[in-house]
Parts: sequence; C-alpha cells; structure tokens
Amino acid sequence: MVPDLNSSSLFDVYQSLFNYNHDGCYALDLEGNFTLFNEAAEEMTGYSREEILQMNFVSLIHEDELEKTLQHFKRVLEGNRERFETTILKKGTGERVDLFLSVVPIKDGNEILGVVGCAQDLTEKKELEALLSGQNEILQLIAKGAPFQKVLDDIIHFIEKFTHGAHCSILLTDPSGQKLVHGSSPSLPKAYNEAVDGIPIGPSVGSCGTSAYLRQPVVVKDIGTDPLWKDYRDLALSHGLRACWSSPVFDDDQQVIGIFAMYYCQASSPREKDRKIIQKATDLTSLVIQHYRAKDRIDFMAYHDALTELPNRRLFDQKVKAAIASANVESGEKACIMFLDLDRFKVVNDSLGHSVGDKLLHHISQTMRSCLGDGAILSRQGGDEFSILLERTTREDAEALAAAILRKMSELVLIDGTEIYITTSIGMSFYPDDGESVETLIGKADVAMYQAKKQGRNTFQSYDVMLDKKALEKLQIENELRKALERGEFEIHYQPIINLCKNKVTGAEALIRWNNEKCGNVPPNQFIPIAEETGLIVPIGEWVLRTALLQLRDWHSGGMPGLTMSVNLSIRQFYQPNLVQTIRDALEMSGVEPEFLTIEITESMTMDVESASVILHELKQLGVNISIDDFGTGYSSLSYLKKFPIDHLKIDRCFVTDIAENKSDENIATTIILMAHNLGLSVIAEGVETAEQLALLKQHHCNDAQGYYFSKPVPAEEFSKVKVPS
Repeated sequence: MVPDLNSSSLFDVYQSLFNYNHDGCYALDLEGNFTLFNEAAEEMTGYSREEILQMNFVSLIHEDELEKTLQHFKRVLEGNRERFETTILKKGTGERVDLFLSVVPIKDGNEILGVVGCAQDLTEKKELEALLSGQNEILQLIAKGAPFQKVLDDIIHFIEKFTHGAHCSILLTDPSGQKLVHGSSPSLPKAYNEAVDGIPIGPSVGSCGTSAYLRQPVVVKDIGTDPLWKDYRDLALSHGLRACWSSPVFDDDQQVIGIFAMYYCQASSPREKDRKIIQKATDLTSLVIQHYRAKDRIDFMAYHDALTELPNRRLFDQKVKAAIASANVESGEKACIMFLDLDRFKVVNDSLGHSVGDKLLHHISQTMRSCLGDGAILSRQGGDEFSILLERTTREDAEALAAAILRKMSELVLIDGTEIYITTSIGMSFYPDDGESVETLIGKADVAMYQAKKQGRNTFQSYDVMLDKKALEKLQIENELRKALERGEFEIHYQPIINLCKNKVTGAEALIRWNNEKCGNVPPNQFIPIAEETGLIVPIGEWVLRTALLQLRDWHSGGMPGLTMSVNLSIRQFYQPNLVQTIRDALEMSGVEPEFLTIEITESMTMDVESASVILHELKQLGVNISIDDFGTGYSSLSYLKKFPIDHLKIDRCFVTDIAENKSDENIATTIILMAHNLGLSVIAEGVETAEQLALLKQHHCNDAQGYYFSKPVPAEEFSKVKVPS
C-alpha cells in the first residue's frame, strides 16, 4: 500500500525508517544534546534511550577522536553534510566501537535546528582487517624463519589485542600425546606457568586437560565453582585467575596438537565475537605448529591468495616459466596467457562496501574455475585482476574459452540479497608468437586487456603488435608518472591573463609541465588523462595548488600585489570528498587571501547539477573565484549557470582562432560575452594569437584575454618580464 503523501502517514513512514533502521540513528540539538535515539543506536552504545536523552554526544566520544568529531559537528551546524569515522566507548564494557557517521543538518527553511545522523558499526570490519593483517605478519615471521618460541609469543600478543582483559596461553601436546607442556603465555604469572607445565590430558584436569581429552572446547565461567578445576582451583585463584576458556588445536589429520586458552580475572562467558577470535587463534596456532612438521601448508599460504585461495602472482609466474620450458614449439602448440580485469569493480566496492566486494571476488573466482578444464591455471593477481594460463592450446580454443568466460561472467550475481551485474575485459598473449619470457607475455596480455576496455569493455582482445607502441608508451608514462612527484620532475609555467581595459597583466594561469629522464618533455594532453585514470591526478593537483599559491605569495610581496592565480581542477579532483578542506589548507599554508585564487572547472564536471552545485557553493563559501573553462564546448545550459556561483566564463580557443575570419565564430563569442555580462559574469578569452582577434574581442567588451599574442606559458622567473603589447 502506498502512503498518502499529503497525509500524516508520511510522517509515520519517516518515523518507521528512523526507529527500525538497522543503522544507529540519532538527532542532536544545537548544543549536541541527544533528542532522538533508535534501538540500533542503543545496542551500539550500551545506553538506553532514557539515559542517552539526558546526555551530550561529547560524553560518548573517545578522547582521541573528540577534537575531530567536534569539528565535523560544527561544520554540520554551518549547513554542510559530513561523512566521517569516529570511535565511542560502549557503556558497561568500556570497549571501543568504531563508527562511520553520515550527518546532515535539520533545517526549517534557512534555520538550522540541529543535526540528524546515521551510524554504521565498523568495529567488526576493522577487527577483521586487523586480524587478517596480524595473521599475515605471523605468516611473514614464519616465512623469514623466525624462532618457534617468538612466533608463539607473537600469536599471544596478537590475539590479546582483540580480547578485552584476556591472558592467553598455548599448551602443546608432548611426543607421547599424554601431557600438555608449556608453549607460550607471556602475560600469565611465571609461577603458574611452571605449575601447569606437563599436566596430564584427561577428564577433570582443569579446562585445558579436559578440552584435549574431549577434543572439544571447554568453557569454565567460574573456576571457583566448576568441578573440573577441583584439583587446580587453589592454584588458579591464588594467581587471580577466575575463568578459563580452552579450545583444542588440531592438525590437518584432526589430531590434537595443542590447546589455546583464554584466562580472565573475573567470572565471564564468551560472546560470539570471542568465539570467532578463539577460532582464529586456534587456526593460526595450528598453522604455526604444523610448520615445523610439514612445510607444505606454509608454502600454500605463501603461494596463494588469502581471499580466493587461488594461486597468487608468484606461483603463477613459476607455472608460466614451467609451461614455456616444456612447450613443444615444433608441433605448433602454444601457451596462452589471459589477463582479466573486472569492469567497474571499484563502483561495487564504493557503493556496496568491501565486504560485498570480497564476496563478489570469491564468487567470481569460482565462476571462472567452472569455465576451465583440467590443466588450466587460474590466478588472482591482486585487486580485481585475474590471470589464466592455458598450456598446449590453440588460438581458436583460447578465444572460444574467453568468449565462454565473458558469457558466464555476464550473468547476474546475488550477493547478500543485492543483484550485481559485472563484466570483465580480457587480454590474451601467446607463446611463442608474442614473446618468450613471463614478463613479456604478461605485459602484452595486459596491453591487450586495456585495448579490450577501450573497445567498450565486456570483450576480449588478442595482443597485436600494432597495439604495442602506443600501449607501451602509455605504460611507461604511467610507471614514470608514479615516481615523478617524488623525483621533483614537475614544474609550473604561468601564462599571463591580461585585463583588456587596463591593458596590463592582472592574473596568471598555472599550467603543469613534466620533464622526465626517460620520456623527455611529456605534453600535458598525454600524461594528464593517465593521471586522471590512475588517480595520480589527486596528489599531483594538490602539489600544483600549493606550489602556485606559494609563487603567488612571493609575487604579492615582490611588487605584484593585486595579481590573481587560476588553477585547473580535473573531474576526479572536483569530486574528492576533501576538496574544500584541501583548498582551505593550501590557502592557510601560503597566506594568500581567497579572493586572489580562481578555481577553473570544465563544463562536463557540472553535468551532475545537484552534486556540482553543492561543491561549488562550498568552494564559494571559502571566498575563492570560480571559472568555467572551455565554455561553449560542453554540456551546460543557461539555466544551470544561474544555479552555480560562478564568477568567470572562459571562451574556448576554438571560437577565438577564426574569430576574425569566421562570422559564426564571432557571433558565438559575442553571444557568450553578452550572456555572461547579463548574468553578472566576466569573460576571459583564451588562445588569442593575433592583433585582429584582440581587436574584435575588445570591440565586444571582453574583459580579459590570454594567449601567445601576449605570452606563452613561462617559468616563474620569467613571468615578471612579460610585456603587454600597446
């Protein structure tokens, strides 16, 4: 039944969404006092609704996160939407709870009455990440040949980080299988460790001996009353130990090889979270113990991907080398390398979360496996990239398999109740046709895969030597680009902006240049799209902004006090969540006043009108100027322009080049100028190269101009030498 939107039932819908939301929902007044609080929030915090409505949110926040959280609260009260992480302390247990908050202001017209927010509990996700990270550190210790005792001690330290108040212990079965001997328990009293070293395995031998005997976990909530501890009760209590949870550690043959135990100084029972951690501890302990008996398991972990258990890149490279060495080239047999990259997988991760992304990757690995026959090797290279090795195949069979994989991969996938449609792009190279080394074959398969993406994704492409030059050039540029900032290879040239009324330089546009030892002087139209595609444009753009503002500060203090600086933003930069803060920080760092900075964006960035409007208004609140670059070449409409807080329009050079010879271009330029002036905007013409172009622009009252007629972009030290033609 659809509620009547004109009745009070709409309020009931909103109230239900708030009260029964699985995320913690709350509202605060202007002072930060809670005014609303749903059941999910009660569960997250440990406070009842009655308690919390008497409290201020500050009392919940962990002291390490308080200052940052207060800043976000302040920004919401200024009318901003904020998304951030923080940490609270749960009532009763004192445990840290990591939250991701989405907070918006409550408004009545233009008046802000408070804030409302939703909180997602990230604790389990972060603990899982930390557990996986800690597990990898333990595995690295093993791989490096660390002493057995150190590895056991590190397991204890690692697990105790996730168990509030626990003192952990590892006991090992002795060669006879009849006793438990000391393994590691660095946080337990030494005298207690010595007393229990060598206890028998049997019924009623505390928690540990009984667990090994029964081959199952034994939870003793209170040592003081449990009959299993009758012979060891006084020993434990004398050392302040009151509860003990013990779990057997099994080897691959399901033989008990040890016990992992958690002691507590107060009577307590394990929660579901504790049981998961205990399971992780016993698994890891089993792995470590068995390392010294069977190295094969460790080799598996070192050569396989943890998430999918597929061979990793290291093992895959070895398999390819072996295939090359054993290939019978004379018989016409080929080996095929397929490189597969999931199309738009990042969108899944960003929109549905990494947990769903991981499940999707696991599902995809199984789907790919189902397409392969015996002898084919499927590997996860990392992230959303997979590779396949086909030995003794033909080009036709490999292409048929690629087509079958694409068909199977294009089927809808259901993950946690969400339907996901994801495709893949496949590149293929063949031995010996395309190369004779692992690196060459994988590199050329990668080149072919990118060509498949350029063809529209969800397709496959075999390597073609005609692709090589451009693709390898792009690959080299990308590799060098990743190191360019660190090496200090970028510099900024500045093109003067001339005020046509005053006939003087009043501004500069910052334009990045890159000189690389291997690639030479790389034109911006070559490296900027690659930087945008890889995300490197974000740190590069931040460097340009900071450097340009520092240069402007020097010019202001050196005799050019009114000069302005224009800095271009790419679309990836424009939609960065921290864009406004980045610009604010750069202004504060340089000491330049905001009114001397102009942010240039292109028309295409404003296609998402709602999002663009929010970002532009936030930028405008900083006090900077905003310019639409290349105006007339994109997708904007006049109605959009009225919604945006824009100061300048830039006429694209394509309308200026033939303005003196082509009446249509002159009419377009004139129209843009008139329209901009009617909207209260100033106009800058770029690409001015002749006196005739300049004369027409002045005739139509264009405000400013830039181009080679005045000066090409020059290094900072040459900027002050620029002379404006009279």
